[in-house]
Amino acid sequence: MRFLWLSAYIVFLASCHSPSPPVDKSSTPSFTEEQLDSIFEAFEGIAYEKPESYINNADSFFNQLTVRPESNYQKELYLYGLIFMGYGLLQHGDNLESVKYYEKAYNYIQSTSVQIRDVNTEIIKPLANLYVRINDTQKSISLLQKALQDTKNINELSGLSNNLANAYLYNAELDSAKMVLFRAMQYPASPLSNALLYNTLASVYQEEQNEKESIRYNNLALRGFEKSQLQGDTMLWYIAALGLKGNLEQDNKPVLQAINLVEEKFPVAQNRFKAKLTLMSGDILRAQQLYPEALQTYEKTLSYFKPQGKSYVLDYTYTQALLGKASILSAREQLDSALYYYEWAIENDFRTQQLIASGRDQLRNNILNKEIIESIVTLIESKPNLSRQKGVVQQLLWCIELSKARLLINEINRSESWSHASEKTKLGMQTIRDIYHKIDISTDATEKTKLSARLKKVMIEFELSERYFEAIEFEPQKENFLKHLNRPNSDFYSYFIHHDSSITVIHKSEQDITLKKGLTAAPLNELLDFKARYFGDSPNNYNRNPEEYYKKAQYLTDELLPHIEGAQHNIFVSLDAQLYGFPFDALYNGDFLVKKHNFAYLNSFLLFDFLTNKTVEESAITVLYRSQYPSPLPNLEFVDKEVDNIDSHFSAQRISPEKQNDATIRERFAHPDIVHIAAHTILDTTAAPVIYLDQVISTNQLRFYEMKTPLVFLSACNTGYGRPLPSEGTESIQRVFLSKNVPSVISTFWFANDQTMLDLTASFYKALYHTKDPICALGEAKRTYLLNANPVEQNPWYWANINYTGIGNKIGLKKPSNLSYYMWGIAGLILIALQYPLALRFYKTVKYKNKKTRYKPQ
Repeated sequence: MRFLWLSAYIVFLASCHSPSPPVDKSSTPSFTEEQLDSIFEAFEGIAYEKPESYINNADSFFNQLTVRPESNYQKELYLYGLIFMGYGLLQHGDNLESVKYYEKAYNYIQSTSVQIRDVNTEIIKPLANLYVRINDTQKSISLLQKALQDTKNINELSGLSNNLANAYLYNAELDSAKMVLFRAMQYPASPLSNALLYNTLASVYQEEQNEKESIRYNNLALRGFEKSQLQGDTMLWYIAALGLKGNLEQDNKPVLQAINLVEEKFPVAQNRFKAKLTLMSGDILRAQQLYPEALQTYEKTLSYFKPQGKSYVLDYTYTQALLGKASILSAREQLDSALYYYEWAIENDFRTQQLIASGRDQLRNNILNKEIIESIVTLIESKPNLSRQKGVVQQLLWCIELSKARLLINEINRSESWSHASEKTKLGMQTIRDIYHKIDISTDATEKTKLSARLKKVMIEFELSERYFEAIEFEPQKENFLKHLNRPNSDFYSYFIHHDSSITVIHKSEQDITLKKGLTAAPLNELLDFKARYFGDSPNNYNRNPEEYYKKAQYLTDELLPHIEGAQHNIFVSLDAQLYGFPFDALYNGDFLVKKHNFAYLNSFLLFDFLTNKTVEESAITVLYRSQYPSPLPNLEFVDKEVDNIDSHFSAQRISPEKQNDATIRERFAHPDIVHIAAHTILDTTAAPVIYLDQVISTNQLRFYEMKTPLVFLSACNTGYGRPLPSEGTESIQRVFLSKNVPSVISTFWFANDQTMLDLTASFYKALYHTKDPICALGEAKRTYLLNANPVEQNPWYWANINYTGIGNKIGLKKPSNLSYYMWGIAGLILIALQYPLALRFYKTVKYKNKKTRYKPQ
């Protein structure tokens, strides 16, 4: 009966296969309670019974529902409509859209008093499984841990524990997975539930490469399933166990049995599960070198996602099928086709990885992604003529840059989405920032532990409420990427460090692009020794033998910067691994490279696409500083002079320590002015880096600040250093500003000399005023310094520590206003003018008295 009444307002529910214009909510008619009941009955009914109405465009379907549920009955219908949409999208393999609607359902029950029959079964477990599927396993773990703590039904413990063990398995926390599974086996559960636990344990042992125990528990699982009546989810559990058996034994027969069963029992659903099984079959066939059969099977895997041409599907199974095809084509020496599929896989993998909110999961994927780049380079090197083909080298450059800085790009985009977030999300950001602030300033270990536990809970709710999956727009295009590398007066060098520590260098100069693959680890080893020798705690090694420095620096120039003699004035460098923190402008080619070139460093050339080019015509400078510190930290004697110099030459706002409250600092970062920070930084191997102003500010806090500044100058020591992050650079203070979409950051790799720091800072701002180009301004500052320095002071230890990271935005500087001087001058003139008649009167009075005295009678 619920479909009998459908007013014109909800005709869309029966015909929403194509998008329609948004409804003007201001003109939405009012409905009776009975009419609203019918609307939400129709919504829930179609979400459950007719997924074909929305699987191709879920948002178009959902957005036409512009009325809000009012009664408890309507709220329940609305909730289950969201759940059914999530389930329908999941059944048709659309993980991203499914996550979005399950998250909507989760957030709805958090914010609304609404009845749900079984929150764990209907929302928590499917949502947690989806997070595992998109490789955001840390979020899955947090969600399931919370559910296990909150659940009061002992019968649900086994199922939740199995889900948590799976999340631990995919997060490579194998001991945690086993602990959860063995504990779950003690709970009261059905034989089928125990069979599921056995099969998950078999997968854990497989990951540990303990074949004996893996086969044992897989057989226990299969026996448990085969003794029971199977349907629905339990049938899927059995099919998964069959697939695992085939994978363990590298035997395609059980896998084919599993594929046939899932096709028979679920003819129009479970497409992603079918894809996963056919991928498993393809991998077995490829290992057996049955290439034609394997290619056909991989095609079957791809077909379950219904791609049109070169489509991108945000799913790792899809990516793995593309890689399987690429590997076979490479083995068969169909090199052009192999490169095509490798490139497609990298592009798809990049898009898929942007779904991940967890930093740890991002970094693990970065490591796996490097393996793909290794395969591509090996393929190109296998045929010498390939490395000389412009199109092939462009493909490799595109793939290498897509493999870098994925976490950083994810953070930039999340940060940008926060600026347009709901009030609830912004409140969550404030809460997180406040907790981090309390952790940073606390000296009590017990209090820190309590705050960290609270933070973990708040972060779960925040990540679920930020609606990140609704804001994703990651569509980097190769054509646009290459256009950025046609910037006038600029050359580009990209680096990739291989497992054997050899280095691949790609050089882009105007219309030319060249590839150089190193054969040994010698250049990297020499670079690390060079950095330790000349850029450590003392300038003495250079002073003892400058000629030896020049010789070693020339060698590194030849290895790392081929064709530098013909390079343009500006050089952009995309770094990798141990190259971070190395001052390229201190290398040598007849003279220091900085004499001819300006250097800008990037985590990936993709940042040209993702960082906002904030152009500012006239920027003031906010100066945050501290010069006096408690022991054992030394005072920073140069800071006060540095601040005075900036303040006297440019429009500046000095924020002294006594004014550095949280609100003021946040307000200045949210203002579109340059931010100059002169203070100590503290680096720790276990804790996040901090800036030590009046109170410490960690990078954890900074991630939740709003930032509109076009440039941050970190005049503190070691702001470019931090813990290494795979394919990401270092977890430095400099990096966190990039993650907040700051397009230009100047930082230091080591602390050198007070006077040099003063000179370089003053010269930088002077040059920036004239050039409006921070890359050029820093280069000019160094050249000015070298021009006036004596031979000892020309030691790169003194001047090469300050470096620029960013995309090169234009920034004008504002001079200080002279109005105050004019006012003082006018006031002085007025004072003189007022004093003149008084002085004249006084003079006449004195003169008259003197006259009278002179002629006084004797």
